[in-house]
Amino acid sequence: IDPHESFVLYTFLFFCFIVDELQDECTLYLWQHKDQTLPTSTEKNIMFTPHYDTLIKSGTHEYYAENQKALPYALAELVDNSLSATAKNKGLRTIEIRLVFEKTLGKNGVLVLDNGCGMTSTQLNNWAVYRLSKFSRQNSKFSSEKEGYVRPDDVPRSLNSDISYFGVGGKQAAFFIGDSVRMISKPWDSPYVHELALSKEDFQRKEENNEDVYTGRIVSRMPCDPSQITDDERFLHDVVREESGKQSFTVVVITGILTDHINYLKQDFETWTRELAHIYHYYIHGSNGNVLSQPSCPSRDLTQKIDILVTLREKPPKSPILLNLRYVNNDMQTLYINAAADSFEFQATTAGDGGKVEGVLRYHPFLYDRETYPKNPCASQASDNGKKDIFECFWNGRLIPYTTVSEFDWCSRPKKGSALPAECFSRLSGVLFTNDKFSVSTNKLKFMELELKLRNKETIFTPILKDQVSRNIEKEFMQWLQSCHERYDKQVRFFGFRRTITRTDVPGKQNSPWGEFSAIEWDGKIYQTGQLVKSQRKTPTLYGTIVRFLLHGEYDGDVFATGGEVEVTREPSALYNDTKIMPISKIDRTATDEVILKGIEKDNDKLPDKLRLEWKEEILNPQIPAGSSIGPLLVEILNRKGDVISHISAGQGPGTWLSVGLKVIRHEWFLTYKLWISGGLRNLFSYFDVAPNTLSYFLDLSCLPLLSTLAAKEDHFTLSQLSPAYRVGNPFDIVLQIKDHFGHPTALSSDTQPVLQCSGLDVSYETVSKSDTKVTIKGVVVRGKIQMHQQEKEESAEVENGSPVMFNVEIHDEAGNLTANPKQLVRCQVEGFKPVVIDCCKTGAGQVVTKPVQLNITDGEPQTLQVKFELLKNVAPVVIGLKVVPSTRVARIEVYSQSEDLVLRNKEKISWPAGGLLENLCYRLFNERGVEVPLTADITSKIKVNWTGDANSEDLVLGKLPEIQVPTQLQGERFCQVSYQEQNVSFCFTVTPCANEPSRLKATLPQNTLKLGQVLAEHIYLNLVDQFDNVTKRLPQDSMKDMTVEADGLDTSKISFAWQQSSNSVALKGIRFHSGPLGPRELCFHYKSFEERVIIKVTAGEPAELKLISGPEQPLQVLKGHGIPTPFLLQLCDEWGNPSPDQRVVVEVRSSRQSLKLTMPVISQPVNAEGKAQFSVLALNFKGSFNEKPIRGPSVFLTVIPDPNKPVRLSVEYDKTAKLLAGGTFPVFSVTVVSDEGSPITDINPADFSMLLWKGESSTPPETTPVMKCSKPMENEKNDCYYFRDKSIPVQIGPHTIQFTLRNDKTKVPLLTQIKINVVPNQPFKLAPTSIPKIPVVSYSMEMPSRTLVENMTLVIMDKFGNPAGQNLKGRVTVSISCPDQERRRNLPLFEGKTQSVHFNLEKGEAHINRLAIMEKSPGENGSIYVLTFHPDVSTPLDPFQLNFHFYNGTISDIKETFLLKYPFSALIFYFFSQLFISLQVSRVEQMIHEKMAEAAQFERAPRRVCSIPNNFSGPDVVGVVGHLALIEDDDAARVISWHLGGDMDCVITRTTEAAKRIYDDTQGNQQVLPLDSIRKNALGRTLPHIKNGRSLFDPDGNPVFARHLLICPKETEICTTVFRNLLDDTIVMDDLNSATNYRREVGAGTYCSTILTRDGNRVSARGKFGGSQNKAPPIGRLRVFASPLPQRYYVLKEETEKLREYHVAVTKKEKAEEDQRNHYKSLESPEMKQKQEQLNQMKLQLQEIEMQLGEILFFMSLRKKIVFAYFPFNPPHHLLKS
Repeated sequence: IDPHESFVLYTFLFFCFIVDELQDECTLYLWQHKDQTLPTSTEKNIMFTPHYDTLIKSGTHEYYAENQKALPYALAELVDNSLSATAKNKGLRTIEIRLVFEKTLGKNGVLVLDNGCGMTSTQLNNWAVYRLSKFSRQNSKFSSEKEGYVRPDDVPRSLNSDISYFGVGGKQAAFFIGDSVRMISKPWDSPYVHELALSKEDFQRKEENNEDVYTGRIVSRMPCDPSQITDDERFLHDVVREESGKQSFTVVVITGILTDHINYLKQDFETWTRELAHIYHYYIHGSNGNVLSQPSCPSRDLTQKIDILVTLREKPPKSPILLNLRYVNNDMQTLYINAAADSFEFQATTAGDGGKVEGVLRYHPFLYDRETYPKNPCASQASDNGKKDIFECFWNGRLIPYTTVSEFDWCSRPKKGSALPAECFSRLSGVLFTNDKFSVSTNKLKFMELELKLRNKETIFTPILKDQVSRNIEKEFMQWLQSCHERYDKQVRFFGFRRTITRTDVPGKQNSPWGEFSAIEWDGKIYQTGQLVKSQRKTPTLYGTIVRFLLHGEYDGDVFATGGEVEVTREPSALYNDTKIMPISKIDRTATDEVILKGIEKDNDKLPDKLRLEWKEEILNPQIPAGSSIGPLLVEILNRKGDVISHISAGQGPGTWLSVGLKVIRHEWFLTYKLWISGGLRNLFSYFDVAPNTLSYFLDLSCLPLLSTLAAKEDHFTLSQLSPAYRVGNPFDIVLQIKDHFGHPTALSSDTQPVLQCSGLDVSYETVSKSDTKVTIKGVVVRGKIQMHQQEKEESAEVENGSPVMFNVEIHDEAGNLTANPKQLVRCQVEGFKPVVIDCCKTGAGQVVTKPVQLNITDGEPQTLQVKFELLKNVAPVVIGLKVVPSTRVARIEVYSQSEDLVLRNKEKISWPAGGLLENLCYRLFNERGVEVPLTADITSKIKVNWTGDANSEDLVLGKLPEIQVPTQLQGERFCQVSYQEQNVSFCFTVTPCANEPSRLKATLPQNTLKLGQVLAEHIYLNLVDQFDNVTKRLPQDSMKDMTVEADGLDTSKISFAWQQSSNSVALKGIRFHSGPLGPRELCFHYKSFEERVIIKVTAGEPAELKLISGPEQPLQVLKGHGIPTPFLLQLCDEWGNPSPDQRVVVEVRSSRQSLKLTMPVISQPVNAEGKAQFSVLALNFKGSFNEKPIRGPSVFLTVIPDPNKPVRLSVEYDKTAKLLAGGTFPVFSVTVVSDEGSPITDINPADFSMLLWKGESSTPPETTPVMKCSKPMENEKNDCYYFRDKSIPVQIGPHTIQFTLRNDKTKVPLLTQIKINVVPNQPFKLAPTSIPKIPVVSYSMEMPSRTLVENMTLVIMDKFGNPAGQNLKGRVTVSISCPDQERRRNLPLFEGKTQSVHFNLEKGEAHINRLAIMEKSPGENGSIYVLTFHPDVSTPLDPFQLNFHFYNGTISDIKETFLLKYPFSALIFYFFSQLFISLQVSRVEQMIHEKMAEAAQFERAPRRVCSIPNNFSGPDVVGVVGHLALIEDDDAARVISWHLGGDMDCVITRTTEAAKRIYDDTQGNQQVLPLDSIRKNALGRTLPHIKNGRSLFDPDGNPVFARHLLICPKETEICTTVFRNLLDDTIVMDDLNSATNYRREVGAGTYCSTILTRDGNRVSARGKFGGSQNKAPPIGRLRVFASPLPQRYYVLKEETEKLREYHVAVTKKEKAEEDQRNHYKSLESPEMKQKQEQLNQMKLQLQEIEMQLGEILFFMSLRKKIVFAYFPFNPPHHLLKS
């Protein structure tokens, strides 16, 4: 390129002139000129690296897409990697999920650890590459020399651990769980540990710095090296320490855990661990699964045993949780396996691709009253049809959770129906185990096409049978399902259990036990005892009544089973008379009661129905002697059909022959005897004897006559029933029944007397009475002593201590016999014990057993107690003595030392060397008599000691106690107890440790760290301790001279030793290091042969200087107002140059020149934990301070260059010599924007400029000031100037202010400049008075005031805008009178002196008229209007001033004069509306009042916001409740202001403190009050923060306004303003939170900004705080808010209504007065009428005043209604009045 040739650099984005604006990798085109076209097609190389969200957000979509709790499946992805890594382990495979949620250890973390093969740095790099699967690693740039995928061999259930596949799941899972992942791994054959960290924060930082996002670093280190651990990962110290001794491992560390994940992992621990156990069920438990009935599987290879552990560590006091998934017994596969009764295995192979599936179907039978199919506690509601999918699917042995298979054709219920119940097909669960030939999603949540492949017609299903081969899987499945239903479904409920029996009809061992039940429930139908049933067999069919149900086994209640038998009585029973036992399944469940009864009736036809009797001999006398014979009889048996039968056929066989029986029946009771004769069809009864009864007999089914006999003579008697016992001496009666020889009752025929005898007793009676067949012996008395066993009275008793006492008690009568009476309660009271009461009312005797008598017997001497027995008050008590003798049971234990010949005392303290053994302890047992109890095995079995749980029983029999281990620490006393548990006897003592011989010297450091150069403030204490670190106190006082201390860099000049008498130790002070490196130092202490070494960490010394570590390159040049992009990194050092981490040091940055203003985020800040401080600044000197002492620091020299693109001021040019005439046009204003370096800026948008003009010299424009914009540029104007042309000059003269403002993105604060101008009057135009005079009303009277036209009026020459403009003119003013225009000529009034004109001097543009009047009795037309014309006579023609006046000739009324003089400005309006309202009728006025009242009522009835706070306080000094003092129109503002005031809403405002105290006392202090005389009167002149000196610093969004300005105070406005000024202060209301926060930021830190409330309910405090529930207003419905005001229209209506009412009253009165006037017109001259005339005049005057006021109101009302009013003089035309 020629050096003088010009060219253009071009990209397809923009024309580039500044190289810094170019981006990396962009393509540049070199063109000759700007408008050159592209000569040919071009190419551009691009890169499309995916955004890092592809990695960190991929898991969020993958796992949330299923709308389930996916966290367990994310953890499973990490476990998959560990399973693959441990696949080749030769020992136990261990995987641990460790959850650390303890803030003291740093951030929350989730760790996955395994003892697998680990990863090399190359493999770790491969892991980091997204979607680099194990198949694509080979032959790629990521492959390593040891990699190469080999498919594993086939194993049962495909449990090959080959489940880490795609290179996706680990990263997705890690960034789904948290935002940072660290990989720590050590390969098997490497001594180094490799680490790789990925984090969202690091990705964002690289993107912001234009770095390659997908880069990182792998750190290699030695095991147990914690150098890479940050402060946020302190929990990794335990992990690093565990690296010791491990040959290989991998740890995945995830931090930045989401809060929702943490809550789920802690609160639902059981749920997600159960799901993990479900996923890896067969890896954990083997191919057969978790069979709980077989807890161990010894045949399983140890190398295949996998332990997956889960640990949860939380902040103490919560204990850590450790769970091995092997012991989870409630995952779904465990439930399926253990709830199944049988299984059916099969396999399937797909065509072409080698896909193999192993399947298992399990049957869950119906047991008793429920289905045994397991329920998933975490499952959602079932689908609409209620059908469950059968098969869960496993891929390479691992659950794929979101894929299930419902069924296959061969295992579904046949469409043509089946003998099996439909519910059998819903009792199946199953598992499908696939190999890796079936595709799954990258996160292993779904199969891609499993079901589609399996349903392919070419897929072959084969059952797996043990003994045979079959290809018909459907047939085998149906047979298996049928077998399961018959064998395992238990659907019959047996209830009404009676007993367990042994059956004699069943041979062998099956005869017992059998349960007997009264009922069963089968398929919803109940069969019970006594119910008729029918058997299923048709030949023969069995009908019967259920007797019982039998079920083999032992039972004690209701039970469910599938078998069982039923015992029935065959029906009809008269036919069969036997029972039958058959299986329950033989019951015909379809038979109805009607069918069963019909069958029974058919069998009843075979039974005999009646007998036919024939007498062979006639009986002549029905009364025959007893014992006589009768007969013979012929009897035939007939059935229901009348046929004679002899036998019954009951099915097969000969049947049963029939017999006829003869019964002789007596009238009162039955069956004296029977005669049975068997025969053929005809049965003949021979002669038989009649029984010797005296009553008649008859024969059944016969016409036998009655027979009778007579009673015989008395032969014997019987006793009627007697009482079993009679009391001695009490009379009673005996009744005798007299009978004959045959036992029939008969009367006593002679005077026989009874003889009574009783052995051993005297018996007598009073009388004997007879009645028919009975004899009664009355008044029988028995006397004498009854000979029966009675106890002798005991005087004393004896009992062994601790045993109960038994007494036999008897109650005697007066003769000494036992007696029993009601309520015979005997009370036994043993001295010192509770009484015992027994009941002797039945037998008169009883046995009293007391509770054990337990006394404290000393010296083995017995004690005597009194026992008192009481019955009734009139029966003397019995007192005996009870001797309590000592017992032989164990009462005392004695412990002694056999070797020391020492006997211990109970509760004694024994001192023994710490850590030693207390041996040779023995014990003895003594009873209450003080005699030693021999030790036996039975006794020693009840001996317990508390210091060991396995005492030797043989030693205890020998009296030896176990040895006691003495605690190793002096503080640890040991309480020992020997107890005999049967008698609650114990012996205790305490072993107190004492120090052993000194074994070493111990140094106790007060702290572990010491600053270099600093003296250790506290003492180091030296003691001699034993092997257990117990202080021996063997150190002599003179030991100080033999003690020394050594260390590298130790300053020994200040070291001193001091003796501590209280602790018997030596105190060392003065330790100080003055040189050497930082880190641990060893202090070595010597005392004689003792040596102690301790480690103390030496840290950096006191801060001494600041060093600049890094910063921008020098020399440094900075644009003014711009920052330095490269930060300055400072290091704090001590005087030895060591980095100091002392964070108390504050580093400040200052400018060396006061003229250089420093702008930065922070001027000073403390150093961080590494002693470093970082600043991004403009210009600086660095200086540190520590404890108010300066620390020297570096200085940086820089050059500040002005910024040519930064606007700093505005320059305005215009013609300053031009005269600014009022109403004219301004000269052109030229505005230039000056940059920081002083050059003009040309790239400013003209729309950013504005021009303001206002009157006066105030620096702040009024709010209503109009804004003028910049004019369009013209062709020849400069491009660096902006013009304002053709702007109008104000019409008012005087000083004005012009302000030019620039607002754009380059100026943080608007640039503005102000110009002060003076507007002068324009050319003289007219003569006018300084103030408009009243309309004169004059008359030709003699009084001067009535003739005066004007008085004290000054006329001034003005321009056309009313500004004084004739200061340099002089002349005179001629005043004349004329008629109005267009009126006829008439007599004109004359001035005083009878002149038609008057002249006044005009000086400096002014003429003053003191008085101008007409002459007395001046001519003129009464009631006419004339014009006064003031004509100026000067050199410049000017418009004259004219003034109309009214002239009267003396008849004008005083009322009209008063009115016109009083209301001069409303004269025309009054005249017009007085004429207008005359035509209004009273009815129309009433209608208008009604309409306005109705409209106002609508506003009152409309719903609006009200204040719900009670306003119950009133009084002369009570203003009211705050909530009722103001109204707020806007709902949003009312909500947020009411919430902000909060507790002040119900505060009562009073005028005085006394009134406030009165309310306080009346409410007992419950009502808050605020007296006005205690309120500070705040000034109201403060402006919003963005307004300074009357001008706005920026244009704020959100419409800021003071909250108090939104309040409407309808009453007590001044007081309410004061109240709310104090309550709300300068609180601001804005639209939303975004505008509020932006407003505070724009206002800046240097300006105070009060609290901001937003209309959307947020609050930003004066300190800038926002957010949280305390800064968010609740809904308006939950608040007590200010009421809303009525619309302004309401108040206008009220005012108009009131005026109309007044007008209505006035018009009514006027019409009434006029009516009265018309009625009495003829008598107008009477005094009464004159008085009424006067009243009428007064009413007219009142009416005119009201009409005038109302006219003004309606005038302005009509203007709003767009009614046009014309201005006209008095007496206007009629058509104008109509308009």
